Amino acid sequence: MAADGVNRLLSPAEIARLGSLRLGSRFTVEGSVAGGHRSQLKGVSVEFADYRQYVPGDDPKHLDWRVYGRNERLYLRQYEEETSLRVHLLVDGSRSMAYASGSTSKYRYACTCAAALAYITIRRQDTVGLALFDRKCNLVMPPRSGAEHLRVLCNQLADHEPVNETDLAAPLHHLAEQAKRRGLVIIFSDLFDDVDRLRSALAHFRRRRHDVIVYQILDRAELDFPFRDAGAFQDLETGELIVTSPKEIRNSYQSAMEEFLFQCRKVCAGLDVEHILALTDQAPVDLVFRHLHQRALAGR
Repeated sequence: MAADGVNRLLSPAEIARLGSLRLGSRFTVEGSVAGGHRSQLKGVSVEFADYRQYVPGDDPKHLDWRVYGRNERLYLRQYEEETSLRVHLLVDGSRSMAYASGSTSKYRYACTCAAALAYITIRRQDTVGLALFDRKCNLVMPPRSGAEHLRVLCNQLADHEPVNETDLAAPLHHLAEQAKRRGLVIIFSDLFDDVDRLRSALAHFRRRRHDVIVYQILDRAELDFPFRDAGAFQDLETGELIVTSPKEIRNSYQSAMEEFLFQCRKVCAGLDVEHILALTDQAPVDLVFRHLHQRALAGR
């Protein structure tokens, strides 16, 4: 399963840790049960279509024991209306995501989390797509499954360089229009945009009945503002330079950041969107592991 693209973002040890995890939707998905996902289709006739290999967690009632008797391998019978969970990974590749006070930029952190979730999804034989955006959508890969799709997806993440400014809401509205069939939408971004515009974009996904998770990715220095020496601070988006003393602005900066985070959480809570604060000094695979473990305990 581990193709070259995955190894650019995840170590073999990290990949091994992810093998026991699963990712599901809190809400009904379109289609019937595949891999344990709830279906909105009730009372429909079904016709046998194909087989797929059994993975732990599948409902054993669909096992074909005659196939097992011939080759001693477990396969499930699939039916015409069966569909897998569609996972949409939407990654902010704008210039602000290039910031790094340490060795890992916010963008690289987002890529590692996205690669981990893509690996988990495809390993469960579900489908995953990718969108890279800044002020517009630069890449849209429709949800698919398979090791080759995973390889290409991870290579696209690893090859992208954040160079353009952010317009968070516009590309998210566009992507919400494109994702017509309900699924699981996972957004990776620092959310540096107007909060009202963020609310409108997230509401667009929820109106289409998607389950939505937001990984808000920040550098620890963006929270703590540990700078001491007076000097020039550059806006990565606009290139504007501001000469100031950190001591003079620290309290007001931290208050503004706390209010921004509060508003982001409030927007997500009001729309029943799951919000995860991800700091780049935390191991990304550890964060994904804890998050999915908590979702499993909550029955999500």
